[in-house]
Parts: sequence; C-alpha cells; structure tokens
Amino acid sequence: MSIVTLSLEVELGWGVHDIDEYERISTDRERESRYLRRLLSHCDDVGVPFSFDVVGHLFHAACSGDHGSPHDEGWFGDDPGTDWQTDPLFYAPDLVADIRDAETDHEICTHSYSHVSCDEADDETIRWDLEEAQEVHQHVLGERTVSFVPPKHEQPPTHVLRDAGIEIIRMHRPDGVSKPRKFKRLVTGPHPEFSPAVTMEDDVVVTYCTEYPSLTSALLPSGRRETHPAFRYLPLDNGTRRRLHRQYLRDAAEQALENDTPVHLWAHLYDLANEQQFLALRDFLTDLAALEAQTDLEVMTMAELNDRVRAEERAHVVV
Repeated sequence: MSIVTLSLEVELGWGVHDIDEYERISTDRERESRYLRRLLSHCDDVGVPFSFDVVGHLFHAACSGDHGSPHDEGWFGDDPGTDWQTDPLFYAPDLVADIRDAETDHEICTHSYSHVSCDEADDETIRWDLEEAQEVHQHVLGERTVSFVPPKHEQPPTHVLRDAGIEIIRMHRPDGVSKPRKFKRLVTGPHPEFSPAVTMEDDVVVTYCTEYPSLTSALLPSGRRETHPAFRYLPLDNGTRRRLHRQYLRDAAEQALENDTPVHLWAHLYDLANEQQFLALRDFLTDLAALEAQTDLEVMTMAELNDRVRAEERAHVVV
C-alpha cells in the first residue's frame, strides 16, 4: 500500500493543562488559528486531506466547567467554565467549523475529550472520556468517529476502544538508532521505516508514526519556542533549513511509493504555528499533490486507511 497519511493534533490548552506549559500557545491562540486557516486554504488549493485529531472539549462554544467525570479530582481544574470568546484556549468551535466546512474532505477524528492520560486513567475513565468525545462529534458533525489518536501515544485497552466505536488508532514506534544517527536523521533524513507500518490488534487497526513530530522540523523554531540548541547553531540559513525539511518529507513520501508501504506523518498545531514551519510544510503539500497525481501514491485519512486495511483483510480471508 503506497499510502501517505497526514495528521495534526489540535489540542490547544487541553494539551498542556496537566503540565502547565501554556507558553507553548500564543495569546488567545491567535497564531494557531491563523496558521490552521492558512493550512486549510492551501489544502484546498492542492487537494490534500488531513486527519485533524481534535480534543473533544474544543467543540464546545461554552460550558459550565462542571463535567461530573470519573477523572481524578482537579483534572478539569483549569477548565474556565466560560465560552470561546473569553477563553479560546479551551473552546474552539470556530476551528472545528473551519475544518468541517473546508472544500477538501478532511477527517475530524478524536484526540479524546480532555486529553486523557491512558497510562494513568482506569478503563472506566478512558471509556467516559471517549464517549464524551463521541457525543460532541455526533452533536456537531452528525456522526461519530472511528479514528482516535491517544494523547502522548499512551495506548488504551482495545476492548475500551471497541466499546467506544474506535476502529483505528495512531501509535508511535521508536526508531532504534543512536543519538548521533538520530541527529543526522532529523537534519537530512531518512524518515524511519516501520515494519509493519500498519497492524491489526484485536480488531483495532494501528497506524505507526515517529515518536517526534515529523511534519515539523527540528531545524526550525517550534511554534513560539526557539530552535533547539542542538540544531540552532548549525551554519544553515532559514531557507536552507526549510528546503532540507521539504526534501525530508518528499523523500518519506517517495519511500512509501518505492517500498509499497504506508507512512504516517504528524505534528501538533502549536508546533506548526510559525512562518518557517508553515512554509516548509506548504511546499511539501504541493509536492505531495503532484506525486499523487503522477504516480500510484495515495494520500489517505486515518478513516480511509482503516477502510483499506479492513477490505484487504476481508479479501485475504475470502481467498
């Protein structure tokens, strides 16, 4: 399967509410909103779909802040109990609507309702969190989702996933290389190959990705944060850094084509939200659209990948 899947985590304040790192996000998430809209516009220009992994609470225009959940006391302590104009880090119905209403047929999948920690929460809590997410999907989008990106790639029990109607998840795999080789990989590639790149575990499809965001570059500033010191002082200007990342991503797509194996590229919205990261990704999406038009490469959302894997599984059983 020569398939590329692109996913972007839209979590805003919910992604940092338990680690108190709100400095990752711009004031009133102005940058995140602007760059998401620019991304959606370019996707419409080139016809490339994303799976947007959206925290369920962001669907709300407002709430009381009282959720009556089985989470530990204080889990919702940072929920302001207001509305999206007052506290846009915790409510983002405008961004959900922008994704839904785009010309391109993007997928809106879930990143749980409250960025649940699947390593720390019990099954009841994970089940509650996923069901809350499914309810807001049904209410706002008219349908539940089959796709889930667990926060921090902490894998929940498959029976809980099945109970919530989840059929496909995205998990990371370590690339298994030394620090010097990883440094080189982050500068010039190649993107790691995972074998298998997709599995079926207890009737749940798993698509694998890197531990670190791959759609954004370690050579460039990450959102509001400066480039990591390990890469900051390399004698490369920003144009060269963008070209290196564009080539890294293009090589990853061509690798999927050459090896007939899926590749999954991902990032957080707040990491993407600066000009240098956006330009590198924008140019790659243009390349990717051309590759899809000229070759057998297919760009698929997680839901589409799920359908393909299950169809091939049924065909194999029949044979």
